[in-house]
Amino acid sequence: MGKNIKISYDKDSKVLVLEMKRAKSADSEIKDNVIIDYDKKGKVVRVNIYDFSFNNFRESSNELRDFARNYRSF
Repeated sequence: MGKNIKISYDKDSKVLVLEMKRAKSADSEIKDNVIIDYDKKGKVVRVNIYDFSFNNFRESSNELRDFARNYRSF
C-alpha cells in the first residue's frame, strides 16, 4: 500500500508542509525549525518546516531523507 504525501510551500511565510494524512493533530514535537504533528494514535499527520529556503535545501536534505526512510516506522 503506497502512501500519498501532500507537499505545499508558502513562499511568503517560507513554510514547507508535508501532510501525511488528513487528520487532526493531537500532539506535536518541536525541534529547531521543524514541527511534527501526531494524531491521537501517535502516527505522523504533518511535518511543518519553518523558514524553509530552497536555496538552503541541500543542507537539510539529509534530515528529510532520514525522515522519509524512517516514516514507515511511525
